[in-house]
Amino acid sequence: MLEIGAGTGRITLPLARNGLQVVALDISPAMLKILLEKARQEGLKVEAICADMKRFKLKERFAAILITFRTFQHAYTVEDQFAVLNNVKNHLERDGVLIFDVYNPKWQYIAHGNWRWYFDEWIKLPGVEGRVRMDYRNRYDMAKQMMYQEFRLRYKDGKELILPLKMRFFFRFEMEHLLRLAGFKVEKLYGALKKSPFDNSSSEMVWVVRLA
Repeated sequence: MLEIGAGTGRITLPLARNGLQVVALDISPAMLKILLEKARQEGLKVEAICADMKRFKLKERFAAILITFRTFQHAYTVEDQFAVLNNVKNHLERDGVLIFDVYNPKWQYIAHGNWRWYFDEWIKLPGVEGRVRMDYRNRYDMAKQMMYQEFRLRYKDGKELILPLKMRFFFRFEMEHLLRLAGFKVEKLYGALKKSPFDNSSSEMVWVVRLA
């Protein structure tokens, strides 16, 4: 199994604990270093590869490829999106499955994107005493279908840290057309990772697709 966008192992490690052989691919060497250290501490065997999801080249093909936790939304242009999907095709077995998720854009969230700060939650960070306040703000560019977001961390000592994020958002039938043009057929579309049906209330689009 190949996981694209493995990060620090939130999905990789549970898969490995269940006996699956996982190749973890991510563009961040720092995140993969953390993943491998976690795997070492648990005695898990995980292969990590630092590469861009648009350009990686591996010798093997996989029965399953995962693009986890909205990683596909970092393919900002149509050219990038086809590059990712074509690369996946080149590494997928003929009967293999691609599973990935993107968030389902809702108009109330888009209208809420006014670049004002809102409280998100109190979080606990490793090596930091006490809790850290996290706020967020976002805005949407409808012409480019881009969401721009910033997270602000406020520490007890008064220090602040701003973390920027941007993602391309997709609509349901746009994604279906994209997949078909890239040579895939849709097997299932879920509205959440727990396999609930996709409907107006769904926060996610979880796509299960195979080669056409």
